[in-house]
Amino acid sequence: LRKMINRTACKDLHKQIVVVADGNIVMLPPIEGLIVLNILSWGGGANPWGVEKDDVFAKPTHYDGLLEVVGISGVVHMGQIYSGLGTGIRLAQAGHLKILLKTELPIQIDGEPFIHPAGQIVVLRSALRVSIKLSNRVVSCRVCDQTVQCTIAVLPQARWFGVSNPTTIAQLA
Repeated sequence: LRKMINRTACKDLHKQIVVVADGNIVMLPPIEGLIVLNILSWGGGANPWGVEKDDVFAKPTHYDGLLEVVGISGVVHMGQIYSGLGTGIRLAQAGHLKILLKTELPIQIDGEPFIHPAGQIVVLRSALRVSIKLSNRVVSCRVCDQTVQCTIAVLPQARWFGVSNPTTIAQLA
């Protein structure tokens, strides 16, 4: 519990993780949180992606097969998003996402917080399949009809969300 509430655990998150979207490394600004969305609602109805803008990103929809990746610079920034006074930092849109954790970090999925060890998190195109690769073990998870929302997220207690038996997924190697 102490590790999860440690205020410095995610201080330089951009130095502790590598995000790869559709095979391209995403250059991260100084952030303290990362959110992966497959719909525009997060955390009880907030929209961290924000309204449509003229930028390099396509207008997101729930059926486009893309994940939106948003950064948060800190607690105040998160409060601005919740209150509708601000939006997150748009980082990427992708059908396939890898997040490499260089160290253990506090993360959550659908409101369930835990400490995740260093390793690789893979979110596949549908955003309903999540795989965790630690050492040489891959666990394939199916999260039925639920939004995958992350601060950096996957769930070791994945059986709560309908994990299949551990399998080897060649394309992730």
